[in-house]
Amino acid sequence: MRLLLAILLTTLLVPSALAGNAPSGFVPLFDGKTLDGWVVTGNPEGFTVLDGCIHSDGGKGGRLIRTDRPYGNFILRLEFMLSERGNSGIFLRGSDSDRGFEVQLSAPGRDDSHCTGSIYGRVPVNPRPDETPLRWHAIEITAAYKHIEVMVDGVKVCEGDYDQVPSMKDLRLAGYVGMQDSHSGTGRWVKFRNIEINDLDQDPSFVAEGLVSSDPAIRRVAYDAAVGLGPPMVMPLLDIVVSADETASHTAEMALARIVGNASAPGADAQADQVRVALLDRVAASRDASAPERVLAARLLGLVGRADRRTIAVLTEAVLEGGQIGGTALEGLGRIPGRAVTNALIEILPAADRSQQPGILLALGARGDVAAFPALADAARNRAGHMRLAAVQALGLLGSAKAVPILAQTGRNASTRIRAAAVEALLAIADADGVAAPARRQALRAARELTVSDTQ
Repeated sequence: MRLLLAILLTTLLVPSALAGNAPSGFVPLFDGKTLDGWVVTGNPEGFTVLDGCIHSDGGKGGRLIRTDRPYGNFILRLEFMLSERGNSGIFLRGSDSDRGFEVQLSAPGRDDSHCTGSIYGRVPVNPRPDETPLRWHAIEITAAYKHIEVMVDGVKVCEGDYDQVPSMKDLRLAGYVGMQDSHSGTGRWVKFRNIEINDLDQDPSFVAEGLVSSDPAIRRVAYDAAVGLGPPMVMPLLDIVVSADETASHTAEMALARIVGNASAPGADAQADQVRVALLDRVAASRDASAPERVLAARLLGLVGRADRRTIAVLTEAVLEGGQIGGTALEGLGRIPGRAVTNALIEILPAADRSQQPGILLALGARGDVAAFPALADAARNRAGHMRLAAVQALGLLGSAKAVPILAQTGRNASTRIRAAAVEALLAIADADGVAAPARRQALRAARELTVSDTQ
């Protein structure tokens, strides 16, 4: 995946759908019985369901029947039949104010820029397709970012690119898909059946290709698609972060942050579980303590803010690795609430390297969980140097009245630095929420005593 993305950065974006690698994710847009999922923009009588087909008679004024939701990148397949001298079309990427651009459907007799398969008035066909009326024809349209390709009866007859066709330069990259009514006189008609679509924006690989494009417009569309996909994009986005250029990497990080933010919202438990599993797989994938994708995944796990046994196990193991991954995993654990995380940090404290232990103590204090008090009190009494200093600071972060006598004792006959930290911790307890008035007074009195002692 990394090699593929690196290559994409140095070459022109060629969407996988155009290379014949599209997934088989086709879903029907028409159930053969009703117009559910469709919106008629003109006279509702202009479109009916007849013999399993969407049918339009000329002169009814149906204008356009379009999907009830927009699509950005897709492969559209359908079959159509025109009456003698029939005229219709397929509109792509339309909006509420206009129909978008058209792939023409017509009976014989029009020029190459206005015949079946042409991008109407913009790109002619070559070769010319069969336009025999009163016969079913198959059409397939691929819209992959700025590239449009049209096949009729299995033959590619037209393709155009927004950047190469002046009249397509400012076209939208997303919008409604629609079919024109029988755009001809009374007695003429058009029929559509077997309408199905492959939404390429549901394919993580396709979206990833867009994210590493050098085209800002394509990156914006791909970003929206990535956020919409959510958990399935976590792994591809992590790959982009470490293998793409600075712009694409930044875009991928922003998308990851949005996905994690959505997963951490209330009621998003299922999404949070999927995101967490993907991130955990990346953290556990190697023992490289400096691998940037592991470091980012560990940080994001903390932002998800929820944990199970595996989350705690993977992150605590990463803490013990040390280095950048160790510090980041510790930060991640610090953001996850729950007694299980507190217990896990207490458990790994003795096994951690001496350089890691102060950070673990501070993380325990910042949790505000009284279950950490025994471990912090023991370190404040029995350790020296950086360990004792971190334990004293952690007891202040804990904000528990139980810490007052420990801090008062530890601050006496200690170094100036330890005594100053004890005073600061006592003042923090005196100001902490939930501490009773007598304990507040006790903390302030102890802080004053240590301060006086320090000046003598």
